[in-house]
Amino acid sequence: MTLKWKTKYPIDWDLPVHWADILFSVRKESGLTRTELANMSGISSNTIENYERKKIKEPSIYKVEQILNAMGYDLDAIKVGDDTKVAPSRRQM
Repeated sequence: MTLKWKTKYPIDWDLPVHWADILFSVRKESGLTRTELANMSGISSNTIENYERKKIKEPSIYKVEQILNAMGYDLDAIKVGDDTKVAPSRRQM
């Protein structure tokens, strides 16, 4: 089963999805700049940019989790496997 996430920054969930694309889409959908997200998460805007531009191949899970948590998402929001495409979902607030 493929889940769809309605966003103005669409991702084709039927194709393999890179975690950086999900991070970018979630940030944009949240209406945050990299600087705003950096202030909220404690992770530098340069690191966030490098993640989104796929310049860092093996990210710190701790840092990615901090970024997602700052936007109200769990780390599972970017869990994408070969057979399963999972759309981000917000934590219960």
